[in-house]
Amino acid sequence: MRRELDEYMSYDVGALCPDDWDLGQRLMLGGCDPLPRRRCLARASKLFRRPLPTNESLWAIPDDGNVRWSRYHCRSYRCLSARNPRRGYDRCVGCFDMDRERRRWVSGGNGNGSATTLADFRIDEVLAVKPGEVRVGLDVTVGTGSFAARMRESGVTVVTTAVNLGAPFAETVELRGLVALYATLGQRLPPFDNSMDMVHTAGVFDGWVDLQLLDFVLFDWDRVLRPGGLLWVDKFACARKDLDDYMYMFLQFRYKKHRWVVSFKSRDEVYLSALLEKPPRS
Repeated sequence: MRRELDEYMSYDVGALCPDDWDLGQRLMLGGCDPLPRRRCLARASKLFRRPLPTNESLWAIPDDGNVRWSRYHCRSYRCLSARNPRRGYDRCVGCFDMDRERRRWVSGGNGNGSATTLADFRIDEVLAVKPGEVRVGLDVTVGTGSFAARMRESGVTVVTTAVNLGAPFAETVELRGLVALYATLGQRLPPFDNSMDMVHTAGVFDGWVDLQLLDFVLFDWDRVLRPGGLLWVDKFACARKDLDDYMYMFLQFRYKKHRWVVSFKSRDEVYLSALLEKPPRS
């Protein structure tokens, strides 16, 4: 890690930064987070074009020219299609298909072409739990900002955490006119204590996460949620044999259960979806 950090900090002051964002991300994922600041000029795509206006950008794939593709396997959004076995990433497959994405969290579709299950909560159902109270939130996910786009249509401002795991997730969120927080799971969240109306999470853990890491992450989410704020656990996937351990991690905070659903993903795996309300503490 020391060698990589020395390489990252080797640059000419005032000149263009090296094309090494992937090195910076490896450092972040390795625990060097936040990265030290540098006094060089960030590179942009040579083909950058004016972005679409907000009313068009929410559900449109950005222009290929607005992304620096040099560190990805793909060189275009078309290449990122879920139908391409050489797309270069395996998290959130289908997230760059806007026709699929815009069916999620609304009546009649979970986005993957199959019927919705009890574990698929709709945004209108969730917002009805706290009418008018959900104004700002955080989406901790692997994705392209579609949850934030849907929430914006409901008048809610959501910031999406994003890391570029083999594809331009962070750039895509922001080119859609949304706000991406480029941060890893190991980073303490920037919001102040008791400030968020909602924390939503989907697809970022999926049963692989170490229980100790999950514990620290959940305590940080609890810190930023205000009293009465909602924690939306959206189809957390894990092995059936591990379900009790993971359920304890969420239940330890003694949140009020508005919804709590366990459904089968496969013979040996399950989904846990929950809508939980943080109690007042003083």
